[in-house]
Amino acid sequence: MTYLHYIYKVPSSYLRRVVIEYEPVVTIVVRSKKDRDAVLATLNSHFKQYHEWWRIEVATLHGTRELEKARKILHEMVEVKPWRYYVVLLGKEDGLSGIDEILPDNVVSVTLPRAKVRNCRPSMIFRYFMKALSLIRLRISWIEDHYVLGKCLRGTKVPVQPHPLHDMYFAIGQRHVERWSRLLGVEIRAIPLIVKLIHDVHEVYVGSVRVGSVIIPDVDVSRVLEVCHRVEDVSHVFEKTIEVNRDKMEIHEEIAVHLLRSVAESYDYDRVIVPWSGGKDSTAALVLALKVFSRDHVVPIFVDTGVEIDEVYKYVNDVAKILGISYEVEYAGIDVEWERRGFELPTHENRWCTKLKIAALYRAIKKVAERPLIVVGDRDTESLLRLFRPPVRPHGNYVQVAPIKFWSTAMVQLYLLQNGVPLNPLYLEGFYRIGCYICPAYRCWELDIAEEYFKSRSS
Repeated sequence: MTYLHYIYKVPSSYLRRVVIEYEPVVTIVVRSKKDRDAVLATLNSHFKQYHEWWRIEVATLHGTRELEKARKILHEMVEVKPWRYYVVLLGKEDGLSGIDEILPDNVVSVTLPRAKVRNCRPSMIFRYFMKALSLIRLRISWIEDHYVLGKCLRGTKVPVQPHPLHDMYFAIGQRHVERWSRLLGVEIRAIPLIVKLIHDVHEVYVGSVRVGSVIIPDVDVSRVLEVCHRVEDVSHVFEKTIEVNRDKMEIHEEIAVHLLRSVAESYDYDRVIVPWSGGKDSTAALVLALKVFSRDHVVPIFVDTGVEIDEVYKYVNDVAKILGISYEVEYAGIDVEWERRGFELPTHENRWCTKLKIAALYRAIKKVAERPLIVVGDRDTESLLRLFRPPVRPHGNYVQVAPIKFWSTAMVQLYLLQNGVPLNPLYLEGFYRIGCYICPAYRCWELDIAEEYFKSRSS
């Protein structure tokens, strides 16, 4: 096996040099040594331009074209190191299609459109590698009255198109479901699955049937692209979806936990900092951190912007009680600055609020830690920038680790509920993301919900 190792050279302007050795989270598996060399060359040329902290192992199937023999080799890899994601890249003539079918959900495979992997251009190898990674979070099937994540030999597969930026989530909450019903003009009685695609397209599934598709842009208004008049009268027992997927989520939890432990073993930290917004991703990161580190070492930091929706304060307090923890609060003063600016709203081009929020976070960190390890809830589907960031990276003088980087929103939702942590009630209203009420990242969808929300509160 050959390891692809990059050590990021921190600029001399930093106060100290941060170097972390952590065990790879991803192993790429190809058939032969020549294919391996092609993959290594691809990773060197593509990932280096984004960040040099990636750790990716590249392994081979010893050149075999026999499916059962190859499957046995792959199975042994997974048994030895179950705390990784395995991406199998195959050529059309490798004869190993379906190699991952009976293996766990952390093993995926794709076949490239050339005879051998080494016949492909680096750009094609990289594109199919990223596509394969997205399969980890985008495979889902419907069985009678519930959804099953990952591989499933029964039921009907939901045709989610693999793409590095695609995401999916459950529209949980009666008011959330009603919003989709009103928008599409059809009655939806069960919790639907929303597949969030590129170009602002959202596909709505009830069971395995696509009810319709909608464009939700940042500005303007939501626009219905298609409505399928055939709406299944299904019963989605969401409690069953939660329970059935416990074993599935344990696989992903093991990988996330091992990553955190691997970093902790090589980094001399004094506190584990979790920037906690009260959103689903940072809450999942907090739950994971508490499973790995001593509670005395974990310090959640809530940055109070001054323009938070009231439910966020209550949610953070309630979850802290459920988890049996305390948390630090740092005031960012965005409300004061907003007033000073004549109530000028921040924009995508001028996010002055973000600068204040980050400054407040780092003030809080300096108060409680000298060598912090920062655990964040960043995920691939949030932006291109986060997609290409490695799971572990330097951030100024600190080290930042993203244990749920490869998860979907649906996985985050199920993981929290499986661990007895409720979702922020704003998600039940229909919010896809949660921020302060002047957040420039809100799309027209969130703005409409916020308007209804504040009208109902004032009436």
